[in-house]
Amino acid sequence: MPESAPKADTVHDAPPYDLTNPQVLLAWQRNHLANERTFLAWCRTGLALFGFSFVIERFDFFIRQIQNVPMFAGMAQKHFHTEAITLSTFAVGVLVMVVATWRFWYIRRCINKGARTFSVTPDIIFTAAVVGIIIGLFSVFWHLIVQK
Repeated sequence: MPESAPKADTVHDAPPYDLTNPQVLLAWQRNHLANERTFLAWCRTGLALFGFSFVIERFDFFIRQIQNVPMFAGMAQKHFHTEAITLSTFAVGVLVMVVATWRFWYIRRCINKGARTFSVTPDIIFTAAVVGIIIGLFSVFWHLIVQK
């Protein structure tokens, strides 16, 4: 008697759900599409942070140029030290894109495996890191601008 292929009815080999059922297939596709929409929203946020960093730098350049105009000679000649803020905003944008990509693949694997729960720990850590960076940037800005 020839040896037959292992059966797919064991717990580890069985698919998590039956994709031949149209309702299950549509639910599976909706989950993947929702994951992709979330990924794109995170990407838009990262791109907005990139753009905002360039706006900060251009505004600093504009302020430096306007301080040289004779009509504004009495204006305070402050240097705003926006380089740190610009680079930090750009770095946070890069971090958002990296975490978004990782999160997308993590959720995709969970959907394909049929996991019933997802870990929220990465989202909490990332949110705490972004809030910490914002508070740190604010404190640096406050120290450089207001306290002088």
